[in-house]
Amino acid sequence: MSDFQDGDAMSIKNIQKLKQFGIFQNHTNTNTSDFGKYNLFYGWNGSGKSTLSSVFNCIENKSRSVNFASSEFTINIDGGDAITEANVAESDLNIYTFNNDFIDKNISWNSVVKSILLVDKAKIEEREKLEELKKAQKADSEAHSKEVEAINKLDRSIAKFESDSARHMKTSLQSIDTADNYYLNYDKRRFEACVTRNLEAMKTDTPLLNEGKIIELTNAAKPNQKNPISFIPQTINQETFKKAKERLDDLLKTSVISKTIQRLVEHGDIKSWVEAGLDLHKRHNSNECEFCGNTITEERTKQLEAHFNDDYKAFQDRLLNADGWLACQYIKSSSLPAVNDFYEEFKKEFIEACTALEKATTELNEEISAWHTILNEKTVNPLDTSLTVEAIKGSSINAFNDAMTAIDAAVGKHNHKSKNFKEETDKAKKKLELHYATTEVKSFDYHRKKKEVDNRTDENSKLKVTVANRDTEIKALENSLSNESLGADEFNESLHKFLGRSELTLRFNPVKKGYEILRNNSVPVEGNLSEGEKTAIAFVYFITKLKENDNKMEKTIVVVDDPVSSFDSNHLFHAYSFLRSNCDKAKQLFVFTHSFTYFKLIRDWFEGVNRNRRRKNPPKYPNALFYTIEASTNAPRQSTFRDADSSLVNYNSEYHYIFSKLHAYKDNPALSRDEAFLTANLARKLLESFFSFKYPKHRSDIAQLMACGLNGCEITDEATKEKIYRFINKYSHSVVIEINEDSSENLVGESQNVIGNIFTWLREVDEIHYNEMLEVIA
Repeated sequence: MSDFQDGDAMSIKNIQKLKQFGIFQNHTNTNTSDFGKYNLFYGWNGSGKSTLSSVFNCIENKSRSVNFASSEFTINIDGGDAITEANVAESDLNIYTFNNDFIDKNISWNSVVKSILLVDKAKIEEREKLEELKKAQKADSEAHSKEVEAINKLDRSIAKFESDSARHMKTSLQSIDTADNYYLNYDKRRFEACVTRNLEAMKTDTPLLNEGKIIELTNAAKPNQKNPISFIPQTINQETFKKAKERLDDLLKTSVISKTIQRLVEHGDIKSWVEAGLDLHKRHNSNECEFCGNTITEERTKQLEAHFNDDYKAFQDRLLNADGWLACQYIKSSSLPAVNDFYEEFKKEFIEACTALEKATTELNEEISAWHTILNEKTVNPLDTSLTVEAIKGSSINAFNDAMTAIDAAVGKHNHKSKNFKEETDKAKKKLELHYATTEVKSFDYHRKKKEVDNRTDENSKLKVTVANRDTEIKALENSLSNESLGADEFNESLHKFLGRSELTLRFNPVKKGYEILRNNSVPVEGNLSEGEKTAIAFVYFITKLKENDNKMEKTIVVVDDPVSSFDSNHLFHAYSFLRSNCDKAKQLFVFTHSFTYFKLIRDWFEGVNRNRRRKNPPKYPNALFYTIEASTNAPRQSTFRDADSSLVNYNSEYHYIFSKLHAYKDNPALSRDEAFLTANLARKLLESFFSFKYPKHRSDIAQLMACGLNGCEITDEATKEKIYRFINKYSHSVVIEINEDSSENLVGESQNVIGNIFTWLREVDEIHYNEMLEVIA
């Protein structure tokens, strides 16, 4: 067990489970030692080193992996509860991880091409935000300016419309009254005031005035004042005709008792003639008929007198009186004002009322005349009780009275205008003004455009506020970026130590708000950085972050994923030295690498720690451990990590490790499918390394290297060489791997024989080397 805990800071014991985490589909901690204070992982490119380092990122960021949302993990902690994907947010481990994620978040290499380097996650985010804000600011500023111009253009068109409309209305209204100063000086301002006063009235979809009303109001607005008109309206009381009908009905139904002469009853004309003759003869005291000359007998006279007795005569008098009264009831033409006495706008109304009065008078007189006719018939034949009359129609009386009222109303309007002439002419002008203004407004769609100007102005004002607020935010970010985020002198000193030379220098430029990268302290690199130089800058910044805010290295878990680049092997020693000098005191250190040379440097450091612990009295358990990350070759590929083989820990080159690994399979009676694929890769690496050393002129071409290897061989012939060549090209990581349904079976079957052939070939080419290698790996 390990004994590196200091009692007040927890450390990572092991990764018990890693499931669906990228290439780590189902890793468990079986046959893998618990972590120590120092932990070194070796794995070839593509084996999953960076993926494994991102597990530590999850703990550092206190969150599940964004890339592997369905992943599961269990990380056991010395001195604390296990960390899982479910409770990772609650972790309080003090851990820092250097890998591609750290570099991507904290260093903007894209800005280097602009001769500036952004360092620090916060500064990068600020710069990115600044660029976004400036982009948005430019777009919004242009949009605001463009909108201002568009609104001004629309406003100008509205102003022109108002001026044109005012001019049109001035012309129309001046023609009515040239003495009215208001319309004589009618302008845009007065037009706007009219529209403002009448907003609701102007919302109608129909014209306010028709052509007739416009003419009427135009006439009403003229400045020609007339005198008042005197007029007393005549009205008919319907009750009068109701009572008259009652009396007339009584007369028509009345009959006089007499000794009637039937012929006189049947013939009213004869009756009238005889009655008149009887009266004449009595007045002239004559008994001779004035018509025929014969003597009128006393008996005949008595008969006639009986027919025309006193009651009869009295009834006749009633009828005559009724006739006289009825004759007086006819409607006579009233004395009406002259049409020309009226103002022009009231003439039509007056004439229409007069026409209605004339019609009503005619109809009433016709109804009275009908009464008169019936009364005459009764007078002629008083004994006839069958006669009747219709009542005078109420509608006729109403029509007469309404016509009189209408005439009186026209007179009233006329007289009102005469009394209030200026006020009434002004009203007419206002109505015309409103009509003309409404017509103009609708033709231009004035209200919509005014509202559009207001709405767009409001929205553009909001945009202006947004631009102003963003400008404040931009200035704040620019001020922040103008401040140096790290000490350039100290950073450069560390960078020079890492690289082993002082060629590169970072210098803060407050104008550009970032770091200039100078080569030889004078020439901007402008993006021309090697991968190693980039890694150096990133790693030095990582070490700088470790020391921020008084962070104690003794209480910090440090995870470092490949701090060296395969393109800069000459920097390996400096990178190793820099890592050791800065991270040796870490609470716990994890280092991942694909470079065997770098692995060896770190391994020797860690082994030195272990040796010192073994020398203690009593000896202490080693606290530096070594692991390999290995990926299967079958699809889909899966990785795991386990304790490193002793060959990797004890030997001084990757070649020793490969030789040892492949030799272990030489005598294996049965290889699994995964082991068979692995042997193909190991075989290729072993042959490339061996023949590249033997024949350095051809190291870039495996086929030529193998061809050179046949020189002087007797056991290994061309056919064997071709079989080996075919094997490593078909099943190792070549450009194209041939796969068919027999591939796996062929691979498993061929692997054992080919491995033996390879080692036979190596021994035949260099037996001394081969034997010494066997001694080393024994």
